[in-house]
Amino acid sequence: MFQMRKPKVSIVMPVFNHPGETRVMVDSILANSFTDWELLAVDDGSEAPTRQLLEDYAERDSRIRIIHRDRLPKGAPTCRNIGLDQAVGEFLAFFDSDDYVTPHCLESRIHSIEARPELDFMVFPSGTYDEAGFHPEPGLYTYGRPIYADDLEHFARRLLPFVVWNNIYRTERLRQSHVRWDESLLSLQDADFNVATILAGMRYAYASALPDYGYRLTTTASVSKGIKTQQHYQSNAYAVRRMYQRIRAIHGDKYDRALLYGLLRIYNGAMTGAGISVQLTELFANEIADIVPAHARKLRRATALSLALKKILPFMPDKMARQLPMLPFLLEHQWRQRRKLRKQTKTL
Repeated sequence: MFQMRKPKVSIVMPVFNHPGETRVMVDSILANSFTDWELLAVDDGSEAPTRQLLEDYAERDSRIRIIHRDRLPKGAPTCRNIGLDQAVGEFLAFFDSDDYVTPHCLESRIHSIEARPELDFMVFPSGTYDEAGFHPEPGLYTYGRPIYADDLEHFARRLLPFVVWNNIYRTERLRQSHVRWDESLLSLQDADFNVATILAGMRYAYASALPDYGYRLTTTASVSKGIKTQQHYQSNAYAVRRMYQRIRAIHGDKYDRALLYGLLRIYNGAMTGAGISVQLTELFANEIADIVPAHARKLRRATALSLALKKILPFMPDKMARQLPMLPFLLEHQWRQRRKLRKQTKTL
């Protein structure tokens, strides 16, 4: 009777086209010093070159298993849930197919979490990756270092203490906690998933380890970089509402200021290139008006002030008119980004 091999760790990796970048990631996994793994490459409907690439890898290495998404909706969250359901490893990692992992990544993660049996997952520091290679030094787009006193507060602020690919999980604890990817989200999925693990009471700690994951800053693959469609605006507004509802259900108004910061951060990012849009303001405000009415009023007031500025000073650029009413938030955001860099540097 055939019995499926049970590796120590399952790697779940959604794949959609970009074969060159996928090759870099798979090759980096193959180069790892730790070898007891399975790679679940969950294909999201790729074109022939990427499908052939995956088939070639799977033919050469039995640890690589190709899974074709067989249900809707299309997207990385669905692929990750499919992978989570089929993973057989004791531990689980979610990697992106357009990034890179160091040769010590899996060994470091497995040994670290095995030494901490009381934990449900561990967080590891990341670097960045580009055509010049892996860069371990800290920056605005590196995560997984213990620099915040309250991670949940900073997830509410949309400042991301860590991303899912920073982590290694005990597979059964994820399942027992009923933590799943929200398949309706088109972006902002990582923060949603990480908040779900924290609110579910999953125990975690930061590892004292070298950076082991390279986030690719420039890619043709990411769904979250540069998308400005009505569908994504609606998804982002839904993500804001979901964050408000879940955090306030457990913590009341404790994180309201952080949630307002996160609302403005996502709203200001969504408005880039959109000038001043009452429609987008209403889309975001309506999602939270029944949860924290004062926050919806503040958002609407900021747009009203922007429109008044344009009426008084029609030569003023739209971006300036939009951002002036939010100047205190923008200054605080710059301050927090600078502080992040300083604190990351101190953890080296």
